Amino acid sequence: MTDLVFHKAEKYIKEDLEYYFSGERDIHSQVKPGQDIYSFTPDSTHLNIDYKDGKVGNFFLPFAPGSLDRIYIGISFPLFANSWGAAFLRHLMTLVKPDGCVVLPVYPEMQASEKNFWARSILENIFISRSRWKGMSNIWAENDGVMSMRIGRKSPPEIDSTANFLLRQGSQVIVKQLICELKTELSANDYFLNLHQSHWINMATSAIIERIIQDHFGRKGSVHFCALGDNPNNGLLATELSLSPHINIKDAVSQITSTEPSINHPDALLAYHNRQLSNKLHLAHDEDTALASTELNVISLVNTLSDKTNDEQVTLINKAWQKLAPNGLLIVHETSSNLSPEHIKQQLSKLGPTKYYSSIVASEHKADVEISHYSLLIEEELREENKNKAGVFWVVQN
Repeated sequence: MTDLVFHKAEKYIKEDLEYYFSGERDIHSQVKPGQDIYSFTPDSTHLNIDYKDGKVGNFFLPFAPGSLDRIYIGISFPLFANSWGAAFLRHLMTLVKPDGCVVLPVYPEMQASEKNFWARSILENIFISRSRWKGMSNIWAENDGVMSMRIGRKSPPEIDSTANFLLRQGSQVIVKQLICELKTELSANDYFLNLHQSHWINMATSAIIERIIQDHFGRKGSVHFCALGDNPNNGLLATELSLSPHINIKDAVSQITSTEPSINHPDALLAYHNRQLSNKLHLAHDEDTALASTELNVISLVNTLSDKTNDEQVTLINKAWQKLAPNGLLIVHETSSNLSPEHIKQQLSKLGPTKYYSSIVASEHKADVEISHYSLLIEEELREENKNKAGVFWVVQN
């Protein structure tokens, strides 16, 4: 059998496999993997897959539809219960054989809501394939904490997400870049890894910012959004949020710098989603143009402060803050170690009280409150993140 398992990174492989092999969650071995299971991560550079080579592959590698027996989602894998996660699951369901399945961990309702992870009810609402009382559901209950999915009577409806562009058009984008940039020093492998890493990073960023918007504006509150700064993923972020049915992005603007790497430029992405976006998303090439629209409800500064001087940081933060509408949100997220949590706190504390959202799960960190997780490794990371605030999403309300 061709069994694959997806992990967040290599260090989680052992714990992910133990979850499925131990029988603790799958008492009757209904979905127990075979011994020849092959591990994949999002950042592996091993693209020449041989299922018997003992290496770790990259799970974005294109697989032929209907070619795999089972795909397992490790407990470390940050697959959020949002549009990106749903589109990704739907894609995986097309890769398994008719009698194959996608197996994933699910949480009890309250725990799932806390982290925006999958619960059985959410899966059934999105992927059920019944026609009145006839037909077979895509979702099969196995045991506590484990569910399996397969195509039932009919394929689930397509979910609007940038994941569809990546999984369907990513290869064409790479080929186009290789043709148009004949003098480039980058190889096809480099383009593949760069493109998919950008989308993978944005998967988590967009899910957490979506949760922040839900917590402050609800699912129906009208939001004018701006992805500000020189982060090459700004176009991806604004597009994913604009496509989401879980928040109400009235319009969005994304700052795109003149030095934007062509592989990250959102032109092809916007063209792919043109019908869904309907001119909702606009591109700007500098800060002033990006902030020139009406008052904004949410402004994000993601990985855009670390290469600026202290004075430049203060100027940009103040410029964004002054453009916020009453009760608007400024969201700052930095993964670079060049900016300490103490420095970011100092810059933002002048504006008002700050909230902290995890970069690991879609949850707000609160003092002395631990966030549960099936993975003990990730639970420890969540405790450490709550303690030192490194890499969190900083949220200040106007």
